[in-house]
Amino acid sequence: MDIRQTITQLYRDYENRDLEKILAALPDDFVFEWPFDPSTARYAGICRSKDELVQHLTDLAGNFQFNAYHATNILVDGDRAAAELQLDVTSSRTGRRFSPTIAHFWSFKDGIPVRLVEYMDTAVMAEESAPRERTEAPIRA
Repeated sequence: MDIRQTITQLYRDYENRDLEKILAALPDDFVFEWPFDPSTARYAGICRSKDELVQHLTDLAGNFQFNAYHATNILVDGDRAAAELQLDVTSSRTGRRFSPTIAHFWSFKDGIPVRLVEYMDTAVMAEESAPRERTEAPIRA
């Protein structure tokens, strides 16, 4: 499978809520990054393993219902790729439904995804999220 096919399949699996398939396609040391200041954004920092990623995806799922998660553009250049995603989500806290756009930047090694950086509107995500519990460990920067 080439990089475009791999990314397309990962997004299909995410749309279908098939976390097992997604995790099976990622190495154990997969890196997921939200490059934001953790003092201003609930979702910020770096997950350096699939286990850390699962913890934070679980947090997201507790705060938002993902009604749609669709890659609208995928660009591939060598071992890197970018994707624009259109989401339709409902906030568990406010009940508000909204449609954020997210940008993903992927890095691959030998055809396997090894890193993903995600950019989003951090203000709206923080506004629509429940307050973070004090016992929750932050993502390592």
